[in-house]
Amino acid sequence: MRSRLCAAFAAALFLAPQPTLAAAPPAAAAVPGALDLRGCVAYALAHNTDILSRKATVAQDQSLLTQARANELPPITGLLQNQLQKSSNTSGQYAQFGLTPATVFSENTASIGTTWTLYNGSSYQIQAQQAKRVFQAASDDLQHAEDQLAQNVTNAYYSVAQNHAAVGLQQFDRNYQRQLVDNARINEKVGRSAGVDVLRAESDELRAEAALATAISNEATARETLAATIGAPPETPFAVPDAIPEPPVPNTPIQALIDVASAHRSDIASAQALVANAQLGNSLIDTNLLPVLQVNASFGNQTSPTSNAQTAAALQAQGVPAADIVISHAGFWQIGATETLQIGLIDYGARAAEHRAARAQIESAVANLASAKHAVETDVRQAVRGVQTAAANLASYKAAAQFGAESARISQLQYHNGLISLTDATQAEQNNLSAQNDLVAARVTYVEAIVRLRVAVGTLDPLAVVDVRNV
Repeated sequence: MRSRLCAAFAAALFLAPQPTLAAAPPAAAAVPGALDLRGCVAYALAHNTDILSRKATVAQDQSLLTQARANELPPITGLLQNQLQKSSNTSGQYAQFGLTPATVFSENTASIGTTWTLYNGSSYQIQAQQAKRVFQAASDDLQHAEDQLAQNVTNAYYSVAQNHAAVGLQQFDRNYQRQLVDNARINEKVGRSAGVDVLRAESDELRAEAALATAISNEATARETLAATIGAPPETPFAVPDAIPEPPVPNTPIQALIDVASAHRSDIASAQALVANAQLGNSLIDTNLLPVLQVNASFGNQTSPTSNAQTAAALQAQGVPAADIVISHAGFWQIGATETLQIGLIDYGARAAEHRAARAQIESAVANLASAKHAVETDVRQAVRGVQTAAANLASYKAAAQFGAESARISQLQYHNGLISLTDATQAEQNNLSAQNDLVAARVTYVEAIVRLRVAVGTLDPLAVVDVRNV
């Protein structure tokens, strides 16, 4: 009777659904305010110290560019001036001409004018161009740093996703091992296996529990690493997808990608700006050999209440009625120009030394530009190869994971019915677990390769780079 009950229980267990790693892990509960990948990149761009430092450099260079451009334009100044002077018993500087200064003197002036260096050997123009190149180089360096930060954040984010998936896999493995323990106990009762199988199955279950605890710890560590990467507090919540995206493989020819990268990569643009800046520096050396043309102009009104009062008093003393006395308040204007040519006859080789140094800077900048172009081409080629390899590996790991899951399911049923040993069932499960982990790693490698290729091409901003839905 007892044997029949055990057989019936075993049959019911055989017909019941068996847990396998082929099933998807349960979806994680959404945390309000949790950061997804785009949110992580946006947060990092706003808080990363290196990015903020580069932004400050760009702002400073932009300020210098604005100042350099202002030097090319005439400055407009307004003048409001009131002059008051009183004296007593002083002959003044004009005493030798028999003139006696007024004891009280006042004068009011209001004018608008400019003193503009119209031409100084193109120095201002070259300096403005230099400031523009420096600003462009700083802006391109900032863009390159933002792209690299986006790639680093992507790697850290999908490391969290990989560890999160590993937790789900270890949970399934623990359930699988628990099922083997139950099967071992049933087989022991019905005489299909020895009691040692129960001990071995319980040992495997405990190891699965330890592996699950390790996986949970690794996920927590990965989340803290991601928080540190973006400059956020360690307890920052992240919205990690259970299903890692698999965007399609780009089919653009590699040479077309290289051409696009050469035209859009910020590091090439920065190197080009440095070459132009070095060439301008060489031209700037000889600007002092050319004439300097300076113009000045102003208009306004100037009146002296003291002189007006003295003039009115003198006219009244001559018998002119006060009503007929009219004091003129006409405005004034003036314009002038000065051109100066000053050439040093002997410079003791200083100019030649400056030109040698400037040409060395140009050669260095040109070599750096060529190196940047070669590096970009290599980067694109390696990124394309990485995507192709990751895509091929992903297809292989998908098939391996499917076979591994089916093998583990069948092995569990076979062990339950006494057709194989516990060792064979356990080995099948370990192979399945390894295949599932390899599949998750292959998915992460593939999506990271896609992001790297998009960074290598250089046509997208950091937030668009990590949006793998728009490949």
